Amino acid sequence: MTDSATRERDGRAGKGERLRESLVEMLRSLPEGSALPTERELCERFDVSRGTVRTVLQRLEAERRIYRHQGRGTFAGPAKIEQRLGLTSHTEEMRASGFRPGSKLIDVSRLEAPIDVASALALPAGAEALKIERLRLADGEPIALEVLYLDAERFDGITGELGEDVSFYQLLRLGYGVELESAEETIEAVIATPREARFLGCVLPAALLQLTRLTVDSRGRPVEFVRSLYRADRFRFRQHLQRPREPGSDAASLRVAAAADASGLAAVFVSAWRERYRSVVPHDVIDALDEHEIADWLRRLVTTTDQTTIVCEAHDRALVGFVRYGLDPADPRTGHIYALYVHGAQVRRGHGRRLLEHSLAALAERGHTEVTLWVFEENWPARELYASFGFKPDGATRIEPQYRTPEIRLRRGSQPAAEAQS
Repeated sequence: MTDSATRERDGRAGKGERLRESLVEMLRSLPEGSALPTERELCERFDVSRGTVRTVLQRLEAERRIYRHQGRGTFAGPAKIEQRLGLTSHTEEMRASGFRPGSKLIDVSRLEAPIDVASALALPAGAEALKIERLRLADGEPIALEVLYLDAERFDGITGELGEDVSFYQLLRLGYGVELESAEETIEAVIATPREARFLGCVLPAALLQLTRLTVDSRGRPVEFVRSLYRADRFRFRQHLQRPREPGSDAASLRVAAAADASGLAAVFVSAWRERYRSVVPHDVIDALDEHEIADWLRRLVTTTDQTTIVCEAHDRALVGFVRYGLDPADPRTGHIYALYVHGAQVRRGHGRRLLEHSLAALAERGHTEVTLWVFEENWPARELYASFGFKPDGATRIEPQYRTPEIRLRRGSQPAAEAQS
């Protein structure tokens, strides 16, 4: 190939990549079903040939980012489902993300545990395992193929209790008294086999995300060994990362609050209000805060209500933050975050995020994947934090007399009321 031909080929490839990057960026802001510019318009706008446009569109269609109708045009495909990595079940995560969860049972068998399964579940040689293969759905669409292994003796009969909308982790807790503690999970990219592609509705060759998880209970016993294959074109995972701190610096731990923590809780409360709310609520409200009165109030909440208060404690046992959660007073089927505060000197260190993650996980374990909370409308830092966890305004507002400041209700796990009524 001559030098000029090589340069021409490289030039076409470069224009194609720039066109693809521009279209991917465009698709991020377009709702599903939105029409894209015509091939002719793309040629003129990006100064590329019709062949380059068609090649890029074919690639985006194979990635399920777009779909095309003969004679009608090209349209934006569905956005990817986003899931946070955490110790929650598929049912809990889909409900929390606003999707209708579902499962189709493919196969259930009792077999001698394969070597890797026996090793993971700490089973003796020759022991049997339950193998449960299910197709996981979101709003009726197949998104994952899951193979779950359990100790057959320990969980004998559990397969008869699995239903399409049953949370497996909730079933473990309520039916078998199993409290999950932690899990080790790996993620890797694989290519779908013809059988996997058939179940997931993929076009070969299709990329999948394989998650392998080993979960243990609060007594350190292995509970489940599961491999899940997710459609890479429809799914992505998100996780908050934080740089580890030096030993003995300001590493903090979480624990349940006690009556003796009332003074520390009040100090966090008053500091948070004075540092964060000066521009949100009237100054006379903040100036009137009395730490001793607030300590008495918080002591009563900790000792006399069924709400749970979790504190974040620094290495020197000083309280740096707390969260209080329980049932929504307006709907006992729904969880509720009553309060989340971090000491003014401890903000931007991840304490609030840790407390919120803990409370949502605890509520999910109790079966409350729909969660509400109230936030001052002008408290934008808090609203951004809640939005990163999937909270959205549901249309409810209030102004409490003692604060004289508008509040809005946020909801996680279902469509906001305004959307549901439209």
